[in-house]
Amino acid sequence: MARVRPVLPAEYGETLAALCGMEPLASIPAKETSFTAEMLVLAHFPGDLLTRFLNGFRQAGITPVMLKAVVTDTNAHWDSLSLYQELSAEHDALAAQTPTGKEMV
Repeated sequence: MARVRPVLPAEYGETLAALCGMEPLASIPAKETSFTAEMLVLAHFPGDLLTRFLNGFRQAGITPVMLKAVVTDTNAHWDSLSLYQELSAEHDALAAQTPTGKEMV
């Protein structure tokens, strides 16, 4: 079963690992308290479950979240702002490469 955990603006300074319950919260102040786009961060999803979740998300007709990430060893110690900046840059680069400039998934 998947569990949803909304992240409050006051928590944006915490690491992804802390937000996902992989380490204690540290009460780190956030540098930024608002973003212009929604992010979806997935953790603790075995490969097959991740695929089924994303397929179900699409089949249910849920509005796509443009900025998506899976917690990895590399990004687990990033805060929300670092992740947002990285995902936004990746999204912009991908959009520039597609003929219509639109998200493919």
